Amino acid sequence: MKYIYLALIGLVLFSSCEENEKSAEEQQMLIAQKRDSIFKTIDDQWVIQIPKINQNVQSNLVNWKEWNDFEKEYRIKPVTSLSAFHKKAQRLSKLAAEMQNNIPEVYNKPDVKSRIFLLNTNLNSLEMLLELDLIPAKEVKELFGKINKNYQSLANQFDEILIRKAIPMEVGEQEMIQSLDTIKRATLNAIPKE
Repeated sequence: MKYIYLALIGLVLFSSCEENEKSAEEQQMLIAQKRDSIFKTIDDQWVIQIPKINQNVQSNLVNWKEWNDFEKEYRIKPVTSLSAFHKKAQRLSKLAAEMQNNIPEVYNKPDVKSRIFLLNTNLNSLEMLLELDLIPAKEVKELFGKINKNYQSLANQFDEILIRKAIPMEVGEQEMIQSLDTIKRATLNAIPKE
């Protein structure tokens, strides 16, 4: 009698294992199909819009190695797989972080730093989304739009800085700036330190 029960239990376990293997294979096939469709969607959405940069700005950016590396990497679209998109997002994020550390003196302003930081934040978000098993294509599309907008904003800021720099100072403006700066420093020094 014991042997009959053991044989029945063995049959039940054996048949349930086969069903689990079949369902696991089906799940893997479904996941593979979803990844393929997500890959196609992301491949279609990976639209890079490179703004035109005028010659004056370009002459200042030519010696900025980090910017040139970022721009070169930004232009190349990954084509093989989701992991290629993920590696591209990682690389872009790393290059954007490196850009923050070595900004040319002409552009070393809070406006540029904040735009680079925002670009890096969106690239980090893209990298994070591409790490997920089921990638939300809608959010990725929105991020591509934000990244393109950040890139355009950064290029516009470079141009604006040069335009402001080209505006001549009015008579007496330098003295006024110095007196205001002196007042600020005097006010800061007047605060007692504890």
